Amino acid sequence: NANNMYNNMINQTDNQYNELINANKDYAQKQQEIQQQNTDFAIEQINQNKEKAEKDYTKEQTGAYTDYQKATDQYGVQAEQMATSGLQNTGFAESSKVQAFTSYQNRYNTAREVYSNAVLSYDNAIKDAQLKNNAQLAEIAFQSLQTQLEYALQGFQYKNELLQTKLNTQMQLDSEYNNRYHQVLQQINTENSLAE
Repeated sequence: NANNMYNNMINQTDNQYNELINANKDYAQKQQEIQQQNTDFAIEQINQNKEKAEKDYTKEQTGAYTDYQKATDQYGVQAEQMATSGLQNTGFAESSKVQAFTSYQNRYNTAREVYSNAVLSYDNAIKDAQLKNNAQLAEIAFQSLQTQLEYALQGFQYKNELLQTKLNTQMQLDSEYNNRYHQVLQQINTENSLAE
């Protein structure tokens, strides 16, 4: 009966600590999933901003080219004004075309540089988010492992206490039955001596 009682306690202890360890594993996995979702969302937002920057770049590039086309169109408003002023086919008209082209190139290059810097900044933000995510996932895994090891150690120590108590109980019971045996044997020997 004593062995059965302690064996049940030991088994229940193993089950209880295994449940604690499994619950901690589930919690850690859920925390990692939440962390990954947060990082994925942050990266998604960065990518949306990156796409917006590309659209803004394309818009500025198109606007610069449209303005250049308007300025250099031989049938456009500026050409008509120069013709009216008698400046068409003069050095001033050619200077205006060169100035329009230079303005177009400056706007184009500025837009390209701003876009390139924005893309670099967004790519760095994505990498930073991924690195922070990896660090956070590692921290969650470490804390979970630490807790699981604590539970395993507590379970091991408690189980050893139960085994030690079981052994002590067995020794006490053996000693008790040994004492009873010797008492009964002594009683029998005493009765046999008296009978002789």
